[in-house]
This record gives sequence, structure tokens and C-alpha cells, in this order.
Amino acid sequence: MRLPLLLLAAALTASGAESKRAANTVLRVAALDQDPPLDKAGFKAALDGSPVTVLRVHGPEDGMILILVLDLTGDVSLVDAARRALAEALPRLPGHIWLTVMKSQDLLQVLADPTPDRPKIIETILAYGATGKAGLLGTLETAAKLGDSMNRRANVRVAVLYLTDSNIYNYREDFTNPVINSSDSRDLSRRFPEQLIREKIKKLSEAMSSSETPFFFVHLSYFSDPINEAYQRGLLQLAGDSGGVGAFCRSPGEIPASLEKVLGAAASHWSVALELGRVKSRTATVTLMNGDREIPCHTRFSLGR
Repeated sequence: MRLPLLLLAAALTASGAESKRAANTVLRVAALDQDPPLDKAGFKAALDGSPVTVLRVHGPEDGMILILVLDLTGDVSLVDAARRALAEALPRLPGHIWLTVMKSQDLLQVLADPTPDRPKIIETILAYGATGKAGLLGTLETAAKLGDSMNRRANVRVAVLYLTDSNIYNYREDFTNPVINSSDSRDLSRRFPEQLIREKIKKLSEAMSSSETPFFFVHLSYFSDPINEAYQRGLLQLAGDSGGVGAFCRSPGEIPASLEKVLGAAASHWSVALELGRVKSRTATVTLMNGDREIPCHTRFSLGR
């Protein structure tokens, strides 16, 4: 796979006009591989129930860019375990998968340009300083736009994988203190303090429904309080809606297996390009078939028309 070294910078600075769906006549739908594996020639699709043309299919054997976003701020022992797990897992990825490393504190920042050079990527990960506030929620939309821009420029599969230990109490924005109407004793905010994070996830889901980039999450720690549980359910929802998947680790010992599983899912995902044609609606529901099987995928898209 040929990839200009300046592609990442070009994608990051892509104009808003270039990223709008209205100028695009192709819809790329992400889907996870299945068991038994999917047949590249067997894809069929429909938009809102009407058959559409499958223009091309990129699968596990085709080129890919994996955007690895580090969002690590907490327990050093968990971070070190994650670094070691990555150092062991990344060399096992197929050579046609290029990686770029970013961090998400405050803003999405590039740590390593896209490259097939595994030792360079691992060196970057080992040198990463896990400090600051969690940045996952604040950088998702930027990561989605970046992934879409890279997809269109390089015409390869693109996926975003967040490695995170984010705790909802460690964000700069306070998601734990909803405004309570003091004059209304029945204000639901009193009984549902996790409402703010639910609303945030809902807004993000709507904003990212126009993106074609699948998201994957590996969370190094599971938190059992109600607000963090709502947050964690939200991350799984965002991953599933995009055509990706997430995993939560309940102990350091689960990190290698969870990372291996999610990395494998990202590396083997499918990208099916559909012809939009004369679709005029602002939203579209995708049905993706492979032979006689209906395939779970990024189903609901905002077309921005």
C-alpha cells in the first residue's frame, strides 16, 4: 500500500467543504467479519429497502490505516500492562496494515505518522506520557472526520482504536452535576444523575452518524458506579453504531486478551462502498447482506443533504 507521508497532515487540515457528505456519491459501510468468514463477492445492499449497487469491497486482505489513539491518564500499572500488550500484539498485525499513533488529551495530537514500521510505533507508545485529563469524548468527532478524510484520500480501510482508562470523573467537563430545578421536587435529575452523560452520548451518536469510520475501544478498567456504567454503556453503543466493537477489562490480566480481540476485529473489518445515486433524503438505513446472511454493520447514516 502506497501512502504519502504527508497524508495525515493533509487529512487533519482538510477543509469543511471536503468533508461534507453532500459532495460525495459513495457511502462506505463498515462491518465486522463473521464466522464463517464473509465472501468478498457475495455482498448485496439496500438503502431504505431499495437495492443499491455495491461499487467495491475492501476486506481483511486489503490495505488499511489503523489510527491508534492513546487516552491514558490513570493507574501506572494498568498503563504499563497496556504498553506491554501492545508491544506484543502489534508485530502480529498483517504487514498491509499501517499505523499512526495519536493522543487525545485536550486535543487530538499526532505522535507518529502512518507507517508500517512496527518498532517505530512501539517506541512511540512506550515513550507516551500518561498524564492529564481524559479526552476521549472531546476528540471523537475530530477522529471521525480524520478517518473519513484519510479513507477518501487513500482509498483504503480506516479504523480508529481508542486505548483508554477514562473515568467520567476525570474529564475537564463535568458530566456528573446536572442542573436541578430546586423548585421542582419531581425533577428527574435528582433520581437520574447519569442523565448528563446519556445526553452527551446521544449528541455524539447523532453527530457521528454521518461518519463512515468504524470505532473500536479497549478500556483498561471497569468502573461500577452508576455514572461510569452509563458512560461505559455509551462507549459500547458508539462503537456498535459505527460498525466497530469495544471491550472492558476488569483486571490487568484481561488486558492482553481484550486488546488482541479488538485489534483483530479492527484488522479484519470490511468496508463496503455503495452507490448513493439519487438518494435525496437526509438519512438512510443500510441493509447489508452476504449471500443469505444479513450482516450487522453501521446501519443508520446521516447524509447531510
